[in-house]
Amino acid sequence: MKRTFVLSTIGAIGAIAMTAGAVMAETVPLKAVNKANEVIDAAIEAHGGADALNGITTYVQESTFNNFAVGQSRKPGAPWDRNSSEQMAAIDLENEIYVTRATGEGGGFTFDGGTIINGEDSYQIDYRRGTAAPIAQPNYDNASGPTIRITPVLLMKQLLARRHTSHWLGEMEVDGRNHDIVTMVMEVGPALSLYFDQETHMLNRMERVLPPFGQVEYEFLDYEMVDGVALNKGFKLLVNGDDNIIIDDLRQKVNVPVDQYASVPSGLEMIASVTPNDFGSNEIDEGVFLIGGNGAYGLFVEMDDYIVAVGGTQGVANRIAELRNEIPDKPIRYGVLTHHHSDHIPGTADYAAEGATVVTFRENEEVVRAAAGSDVELQFVEDNLTLESGDRRIEFVNIGPTPHVENMLIAYLPKEGIIFEADHFGLPQTGPVGPAVPAAIAFAEALDSHGLRYSKIVGAHSPKIASPSDLADALNKAASSSAR
Repeated sequence: MKRTFVLSTIGAIGAIAMTAGAVMAETVPLKAVNKANEVIDAAIEAHGGADALNGITTYVQESTFNNFAVGQSRKPGAPWDRNSSEQMAAIDLENEIYVTRATGEGGGFTFDGGTIINGEDSYQIDYRRGTAAPIAQPNYDNASGPTIRITPVLLMKQLLARRHTSHWLGEMEVDGRNHDIVTMVMEVGPALSLYFDQETHMLNRMERVLPPFGQVEYEFLDYEMVDGVALNKGFKLLVNGDDNIIIDDLRQKVNVPVDQYASVPSGLEMIASVTPNDFGSNEIDEGVFLIGGNGAYGLFVEMDDYIVAVGGTQGVANRIAELRNEIPDKPIRYGVLTHHHSDHIPGTADYAAEGATVVTFRENEEVVRAAAGSDVELQFVEDNLTLESGDRRIEFVNIGPTPHVENMLIAYLPKEGIIFEADHFGLPQTGPVGPAVPAAIAFAEALDSHGLRYSKIVGAHSPKIASPSDLADALNKAASSSAR
C-alpha cells in the first residue's frame, strides 16, 4: 500500500499570533476543529445523511472471514498461518443489546461460542460445553466496540455523536488518492484516526495504536447503498502492515429485529456467573506462586537465593511487584518464556529490567529482542533445561511440536507435582470442562510421552488449578464427540 504525506500533521499546540490592537488569527487548534467539521459534514452526506444514519436502530452482520495469525502462528515470522471462521453480530443501538457468535478452528483450538449483552440478562455462551454463564458485570461499550470499529456505518453514527471531540490531523495520499484524517474517541479504547477520501468523502480506512502490539489498520472496501445508507461489502484488518483478517463475504442488515438473537438457546446448562478475575497471588505450594489476574498469569518459584519466573504475558511488572510482598529480597535470575506468540513476550522487557536472563528458543531470538531490546541476556534451550537449587528442582520441557506452536516450554516441578503451561489446557472460570481441543490432546500426549507425574496443572490464562482427572474428563468428552 502506497502512502505519502502531503501535509505535515498538525500538532496539539499552536501559537496565537497577536499584536497590540490586532485581531486574533485562526490558531492551529481552532483550524483542526473547523477543518474536521468540514470533513465530517461532507462524509455524513456521502454515507447517507444525518437523518438516515440517526435512523439506524439495529444492525446485524454475518461474515465468513480469513484470519492470518500475525504473531500467533506456529512459527515466528511470516508467512503466517491461515484459517477460516464464521461470525455473527447483532446490535440494538437504542436498547444497548449486543449479541455475537463465532465458530471455527485455528491454532490448535476449536471454538463455538458467543456473548449476549442485555442488561441483567447477559450471558457467556459456550456451545461446545453446552453452557450459559450469567455475566455479573456486563459492559455494552466494551463488548460492542470491536464490531463497531469494523463497521463504517456504525463508526459514522459514533462520529455524529462525538464530532465535538474530533480534530483534523492533516491529509495523506493513500494508493494514489488524497485523504483527510480526522480523529475520533469512542467510549472505550484509544483514539481512532479516520481516513476520508477527498473526492468521494467515503471512510476508506481507520487506524489506531495498541501498545505493545503496534498499529492496527482497518480498510473498508466496495461500498453500496442499502436502505439509504452506505454499507461496505468487504473489510481488511492489518497489524503492523501485515494482513490479519480479510472479510470478502459480508452480509449486513439494518433496522431488523434482533430479539431472536438475544435469548439463551434451549438445552444449555446454566452455570455460575462470570466475574472479573481480581489481581492477586496464590501460593499453590510452599514458595511457588501463581500471580496475575484478568486472564494473564505467571509462575514464580523461590529457589535458595534467587527467583525463577515463568511466562511473559503483559503485566509482568505488576506481578513482580506483587511477588515482592511475599519475597522482598531475592533477585529474579531467570525469566522463562513459554513460546513466541505476541501475547506471551511483552513481559520480556520487564525481566530484562530486573537483570534476569531470558530463557527461550533460538528460533525466537528476533521477536524476543524486539520486545526486550538488543541488550537482553538470552539463554537458549532446545529440548529441555533443568534448574536446581537446594532441594528445589524445575524441569523445562519442550512439548512441541503441537497444533498450537512449533516449540513450547512447560515448567515441571517433580517434587511438588506441578506443571505450568500456556495455551494448551486451562480450566474455564465456571462450569464443567469442555471437550479437549487439538492443542489439549497434544499436551496430554506429551505429558505421557515424557513420563511426567503430576497432581496440579496451572496455566498462563486461568486462575484455577486443574487436576489429572480434569484433563482426562476433557479427553473423554472429545473422544465421545468424535464417536458421534
